[in-house]
Amino acid sequence: MSPDLPIGVILHERGGATEELLADFARSLRRDGVDVGGLIQCGGHWPNGRERMELVDLREGTMWVISQDLGSGSASCRLDPVGLAAASAVLRREIAAQVALLVVNKFAGSEAEGEGLAPEMFEAASLGIPLLTALSQRYKPRWDALTGGAGRMLEPTEQALRGWWAEIAERTLR
Repeated sequence: MSPDLPIGVILHERGGATEELLADFARSLRRDGVDVGGLIQCGGHWPNGRERMELVDLREGTMWVISQDLGSGSASCRLDPVGLAAASAVLRREIAAQVALLVVNKFAGSEAEGEGLAPEMFEAASLGIPLLTALSQRYKPRWDALTGGAGRMLEPTEQALRGWWAEIAERTLR
């Protein structure tokens, strides 16, 4: 992939409020009339108190549970590949619609293996659709290996996102 592709990558340490920053930014652009589509992550809890991962469609508000309740004693990966595959249809729909900005909640473990939402992310980038995602420092080596270091690494601040988007919008929304 070319390093000049319109990709913004919110680079962050593990944890933090990156998911909220990404969701707030995407919703703010939508309120401003920008055609933003994609998936943001939110969470809840299972009845046993364990964390539940959910993806929400920015356009329609549909929610997919992408984690499994493996019980309080489990240390296994909770990601539900069936839920993630179902949610990926949102990204394919938005790519087909040529949205102004595609938001993907994050590039993480599954994506680092070339799975999860990576195919849709890479397709959007190859088509020149601006892409915004989040990336934990721990997955940066895999991002670089899979993309050739594509995209601009952004600080996890609204100011950094707004600056990046202003440049991208000027270049792509003429």
